[in-house]
Amino acid sequence: MPKIKVEGTATLKVNYSVSVNYTEEQWEALSWKKQNEILDAAIDWSDACRNADVDDIDVDDYFKVEE
Repeated sequence: MPKIKVEGTATLKVNYSVSVNYTEEQWEALSWKKQNEILDAAIDWSDACRNADVDDIDVDDYFKVEE
């Protein structure tokens, strides 16, 4: 049976819950970029992605695969 290889990007949506060692005032004083860095390091991505919802799938390219 002929086959093609499909390449692209899938965007996932995940829920997360983490505790960080900041007061509300300290957290709000941080830039959104710094907050994202802290959250990125604190989130267990393997666990979060187990229950992910596919938000979008883009196909960038596809081509015939030689058997």
